[in-house]
Amino acid sequence: MNTGAETLNISINPQDNGARISPLLFGHNIEHTRSCMWRGLSAQLIRNRKFAGKPQQLVGLAMQWYPIGPPQTYFLLDSKNAYTRHYTDEERQENEMHSQYIQGCVAGERCGIGQDGLPLEAKREYKLRLATKSAYDLPVRIDILSADRGTTFCSFDVNVSPVDWNVNEFTFEVDATDSAAHLEITFAGPADLHIGFVSLLPADSFHGMRRDVVDLLEDVGAPILRWPGGNFAGDYRWQDGLLDTDVRAPLNTHLEVEMLPHTFGFDFHEVGTDEFVTLCKELGAEPFISINLGLDTPEICAAWVEYCNGSDNTDWGKRRAERGNAKPFNVKYWSLGNELGHGHMIGPNNAAAYAVKAAECAQAMRKVDPSIILVMSGDWREEEWFTDGLPPLAEHIDCIAWHQYDDALLSYLEPNADREFERLMRDPDLTQEKLKVVRQKMDEAIPGDKFIGISYDEWNVWFAWYRTPGVAEGIHAAKMLNLFSRNTASLGIQIGCFFEPINEGAIAVDSFTSRLTPTGQVYSLYKPHHGNILVDAGNPSADGCIDWVASMNDKTDTLVLTIVNSSPNRTAGVQLQVKGNGGTAVSEGVLLSSKDFMPASVFDVQSLPADNNDDNAISVRLPKHSVARLTIDLHS
Repeated sequence: MNTGAETLNISINPQDNGARISPLLFGHNIEHTRSCMWRGLSAQLIRNRKFAGKPQQLVGLAMQWYPIGPPQTYFLLDSKNAYTRHYTDEERQENEMHSQYIQGCVAGERCGIGQDGLPLEAKREYKLRLATKSAYDLPVRIDILSADRGTTFCSFDVNVSPVDWNVNEFTFEVDATDSAAHLEITFAGPADLHIGFVSLLPADSFHGMRRDVVDLLEDVGAPILRWPGGNFAGDYRWQDGLLDTDVRAPLNTHLEVEMLPHTFGFDFHEVGTDEFVTLCKELGAEPFISINLGLDTPEICAAWVEYCNGSDNTDWGKRRAERGNAKPFNVKYWSLGNELGHGHMIGPNNAAAYAVKAAECAQAMRKVDPSIILVMSGDWREEEWFTDGLPPLAEHIDCIAWHQYDDALLSYLEPNADREFERLMRDPDLTQEKLKVVRQKMDEAIPGDKFIGISYDEWNVWFAWYRTPGVAEGIHAAKMLNLFSRNTASLGIQIGCFFEPINEGAIAVDSFTSRLTPTGQVYSLYKPHHGNILVDAGNPSADGCIDWVASMNDKTDTLVLTIVNSSPNRTAGVQLQVKGNGGTAVSEGVLLSSKDFMPASVFDVQSLPADNNDDNAISVRLPKHSVARLTIDLHS
């Protein structure tokens, strides 16, 4: 094993600059899949809070809840008395709308439902909300209990009247932190009770989202957010989001196990259009919305644009204003569906049929707002998308969508670990070659002289959402961000969106805390490149192990250089010569390094020493599998 240091010379002329590095290359997907929303961005603590899905075996009780009461207690998931609903009466997937019905058949015996595993922090305020109804004037008790059920933190009494749904809200704190507290809702028989929904949120949540996760999204930098998918875009019906959060029916996806394995195939619609745009405003991010091209009509897609961008004297703009947003959202970026052509989405999956439907949607949407930027879906591994899809759509679109996931390390054990690490680190270089071919085919297929860009709006290491991330993924992310920055002009990459930051790569969320993963650390490190001017600094080393990108901030007259050492076992020396300046000074050097790249490894963040040589060159040393950022003041 060669562990010796290599020295690489990098020569930069700040005057040899080109395109501006768009901040949009550093974006993310916020999709309702796996645990990006559930136990991720969403602050909701109750599992299956709207009683979706099939009941538990031989019980009649919704999944994730436990029964309380004698054996004679009767439970039923009642679809005829659901509290939740969809915006229209259109038939949807099965088992989306229920209330939980309970009959207490034994006089004087308490019965009801409970849920355990609720993480509650001491001295933090929580808001509990629920909807109930009964055929009786019924006293109902709600208890918050410790994990061992030995301590009652607090209790509330509700008098349920037999008129319609009773919605009650309570605020409480607990005296001791408990990672697995209980919520129990009970009454004494003989009587019955319907429960329509239950909600439990920290009082300081941001529009139902975790404040700490929102803060970390700001830390990693999120200049553009793509939502609601991804694959979930093929199930999402945007008008349901016009209902109150508690009223919105759960959505059962057509790819249940793959899409939402942690919530048995259902999304509980905690984030709709208004919440998403509010998040984007908080982060200073551009909203990037994917329409449901398979299930929605062009008219419904156009209505979505009008809801977001229309003035308050339009039909849908008025609806938005009535919901508290008088000013248009001005959503500029829209995707014409997701991954049509790959075969797993509902809708037109061949190029010619997709072109017809996409053109209809594009025309209807642009009639509402001609200024929007439209991204075309497609499977660009197949020639038909260049011959039958792109030419007829060229006049309607601004970008095509490119998605790619690189294979994860198959072994972290020697002697294969280093070889697997090197294989993953070559993948971004192979991707660049693929994109050169795609760019050439695009230019040949597009009629006239119109330029169409590439929206690289899904990328990651495959199955990141099922694995513990580590430094290997972080080094891969650094190489990908270098690739985007270097090729924004030559390949026409205009948008880049990582899939996806929360619980799938950049931000890890626990019951009470959240933190940046190595990929998140890299995104945070690269923020100074946003909006800078790309500076030609040559190409990566011949073996691809040393990879870099340079940019100049024309407002502060500083040079930003990010350097990646993707060798699993060799230290690298780098000597940097900045031309055309009377002098240079490193104002900041930051190094992300680690002792290994095992699962759960993280980067240590430390200062990077930089030496100025007699010939005004700057020398640094990069340990194995590390990423560095140098900020250099230019002065004459």
